[in-house]
Amino acid sequence: MFLLGEYREARALFRQVQLEPDVPWQVRDNIDGFVQRIDNIVGYVKFSVTLVSDTNPRNITREREFTIGGVRLTFVPPEDNEQVTGLRYGVRAYQPLVRERGLSAYFTGTYLDYPTEELDRLTLDAGLVKELGGDAGPKLRAGIEAGTFGGQRLYRFPYLGYLQPLSYSPVQTLQVELKLGPVTFPHYEYLDAKYVSVTVSALRTMSQTVAALFTASAEDSRAREEPYSYYGLTLTPGVAWLMTKPALLLKTELAFGERRYGAPDPLFGDTRVDKRVRLDLSVRSKQWRWMNFSPSVVLSLEETDSSITFYSYKKTNVSLAIE
Repeated sequence: MFLLGEYREARALFRQVQLEPDVPWQVRDNIDGFVQRIDNIVGYVKFSVTLVSDTNPRNITREREFTIGGVRLTFVPPEDNEQVTGLRYGVRAYQPLVRERGLSAYFTGTYLDYPTEELDRLTLDAGLVKELGGDAGPKLRAGIEAGTFGGQRLYRFPYLGYLQPLSYSPVQTLQVELKLGPVTFPHYEYLDAKYVSVTVSALRTMSQTVAALFTASAEDSRAREEPYSYYGLTLTPGVAWLMTKPALLLKTELAFGERRYGAPDPLFGDTRVDKRVRLDLSVRSKQWRWMNFSPSVVLSLEETDSSITFYSYKKTNVSLAIE
């Protein structure tokens, strides 16, 4: 049925097989490949739920004494900046509009629900994508991203994106993506900026169970006020390892980033330079599934060391996802 192009019927039968309790995980993995190809042809809507714990939800420094304008001040952080646990609800959707022209619509939304509304976060990303050379060819995107924090609008980012595959084979992929547009902050107009980023990502299969990952990203943000303009670079090497007994997919990524700002900070008088390190460790079960949902655990350790101590912070995130 798949080869005959009867995709919806084929997907329904594939999923029936996946729901059988005694189907080996290797068979489910093979079926996932077919289902993903069908999803890209006929569209999909996918949901996820994640239990999230954050030790520093507002990214606040541990320091409490600062000098501003020659005056020594004591910083008192908000009372709600303590370790907090909540639920993140996610939805991803993709729908071809004019299949023969390669035009489709996409949507991604997440809502992070904490016990106090002041920490809740909503992020939305929606737009159109145009394929310029088939599934493995270049893609042009036009979309808008927006977010809220504590129930108030945080930012809006209409953008254009261009994805160019440079190498694609069963053992390796290499692609570059360009993204640009104006970012506006309704309550902080001095942060409004023209933003552009370039990201190169690569994956190389080293063996049947090990793959090497690498991402390099450069960004430039020209803000309305020069002290808040910046440029930065982030390098992220990683490794994915498939264990067969028990059937687990282990993945680790270590990101090194730096941002340099355009002029001295108006409060502290120094030009800000941030150096950031982030370690992500994830474990996903390949064998255990519930209604085709599989669990994964992610541990993230993050530290930002800024030339202005007020912007330095540390945090730890632990999340359990069902998706």
